[in-house]
Amino acid sequence: MEYTELADYPLPDGAVTTWSPVCAPESWTDDDRRLTHDHEAHLASAADGSWIGSVLRIPLRHDAGALRRALRAWIARHEALRTTVSRDGESSWRRHLVAEDAVDVDPQPRGELTGSAAHDLIADFFAGVTPDRWPHCRFATVVGDDGFVLAFGADHSVMDAYSQLLFFGEIVELYERALAGDRDGEMAALDVGSHVDHSAAARSLSEVVDAEHPVVAHWREFLHDGEFPAMEGASPQVPASSELPQHSLSRWAVRPADADRMERLCSNLGTGPQSGVFAAIALAMRERTGSERLRFVLPMHTRSDRRHAGAVGWYVGLCPVDVDLGGVTDFGEVVARTRAGISGGRGCVKTSFARVADILELDAEPRFVMSYVDVRKVPGSERWPEWNARALRSPEPSRDEVYLWLVHSDEGISVSARCGRSERSLLAVESLITGFEKTFTEVLGAPEALEVGA
Repeated sequence: MEYTELADYPLPDGAVTTWSPVCAPESWTDDDRRLTHDHEAHLASAADGSWIGSVLRIPLRHDAGALRRALRAWIARHEALRTTVSRDGESSWRRHLVAEDAVDVDPQPRGELTGSAAHDLIADFFAGVTPDRWPHCRFATVVGDDGFVLAFGADHSVMDAYSQLLFFGEIVELYERALAGDRDGEMAALDVGSHVDHSAAARSLSEVVDAEHPVVAHWREFLHDGEFPAMEGASPQVPASSELPQHSLSRWAVRPADADRMERLCSNLGTGPQSGVFAAIALAMRERTGSERLRFVLPMHTRSDRRHAGAVGWYVGLCPVDVDLGGVTDFGEVVARTRAGISGGRGCVKTSFARVADILELDAEPRFVMSYVDVRKVPGSERWPEWNARALRSPEPSRDEVYLWLVHSDEGISVSARCGRSERSLLAVESLITGFEKTFTEVLGAPEALEVGA
C-alpha cells in the first residue's frame, strides 16, 4: 500500500464519469451535535483544492446502475458523509444532516479520454470539495478494457487515513452485492458508530481542558517559543513560492521478510514494530545530522470505541514525540527510548490540539510530521494488490514543512513524503529515507538482532 498523488496512479484510456452525491434542499435538518475544535480550525484554515481519497481497479464488469447503488449505500452507512455545516453567527458553526434514504448519486459522463486527460479532469473535479459546502466527497470512474477504475476525493473533515483504507473492501463488497441484486436497505445497513456522535463527545472532553491541564503543560514544554520542531536540514534557505506544489515522493523501503524480522525483534524487546521503525529513523537522523534528539508530531487514531472501528470520519489526534538518544548505541536501548518518547506524548492525543492552541494563543502548525499505519488487519487488505489499491492525497502548495507516511502492509513498508519546493528540502528527505533503509538493514544484520529475532 502506497500513499501517493493521483498523478502517480496509472489510469487507463477509457470512458470517464464523475459522480456527485445529491439531495433535495428541503431534506436537510438542523443537528445540535457540535463540531470538534479541530473541525472548526480546519474550516478556518483549509487550503483551497486540498483533499484526500482512494483509488482502485475493480476487476468486474462495469454496471453504472449497480455502482450508483453501491456508492449510495456507502454514503447511507456513514453519517459523516451525510452531514455539513453552515455559519451560525460570526464565530461559530451549525451542523446539518440529511437522512440515509434522501441521498442519491448523480453520474456526469465526461467522454472517452486518454489516461493523462483523465488525470487532469478528475484532479480538478476532486479539488472542488470544500469543508463548508456539501457534498464533501466526490467520485470518478474510468472504464477500460479490463474492469474499471474507481476513485474518490474527500475533504479531511469527513475522512482520515483509516477511512481511506476501509473504502476498498467495503465498496467492492457493496458493488458485488448490487450486481447480485441485493436490496438498497439491506446494503445500507451497517452496525457502525457515528463520527458525528464521536465529534460531539470529543468536543465536550476538550472543553474541560484549561491552562493548568497536564496536556496543555506538555504541549507548552514541547513547543519551544511557541513553534513546532522542524526536520533538521529540510528548511529551505529561500522559501519557495506558495504557488508551486510541494515535492512529493513515494517508494517501497522495506521488504516483507525484513519487516517481519523487525516485528519479531521488537516483540522480544517488549514493544511493537512502530517503535522499531521510528528507532531506525532516529538513528538515521543522528547519522545524517549528528543530532541526539528526534522531535516530531505523530498523528494517532482516537477510535477508542469498538463501534467506531469501521466508521468513516476524522478520528485523529496529535502526539508530540521527543526521543533522546544521548549516549545510546545499542539498538535495544534506542527502541526503548523511542517507545518512551511516544508514550510520553500519548496522553495528548484525545485532546484537540486546536483547543490547546486556543488556550496557549498559538498560531503555529506542525512542521515535521511522521505517521506510522499498520494496515495488515484492515478488512480486504489481502486483495489490495489485486485491485491495485492506493490511498491518495492532493498536491499541496509549498510550505516549510515535512510529512512522512510509513505504511506497514503485507507487501512490506512503504514511505511516502511531501516537503517544501526546494532542492535542499528534497535532498534532506531523500537522505533520511535512504538512511532509514540502510539502518533497518544494518540492525537486522547485526548478530545480536538475528539472535533475538530468531
